Amino acid sequence: MAVKASNYKNWCTDNISPQSWTRICLKCVDEIRSKGHTLKEMEELKSEIDLDTELLNALNKALDELYETKVEQSLLSLY
Repeated sequence: MAVKASNYKNWCTDNISPQSWTRICLKCVDEIRSKGHTLKEMEELKSEIDLDTELLNALNKALDELYETKVEQSLLSLY
């Protein structure tokens, strides 16, 4: 099951802070751009963006490095 970027963003906002998603995306900017997305797209999320395994892993790594926490993929569907 694909993880939606909006679910990940909502989880970050609810469990860390409203700015956490932006910080995580900035840390993964190269991976985001390599997938054809911009930071603005990731911040505004006007359309649903499915996170592939590579980008999801990069976001999870950034989450761990910045906030020393992890999120279970199954939890993300609740957001």
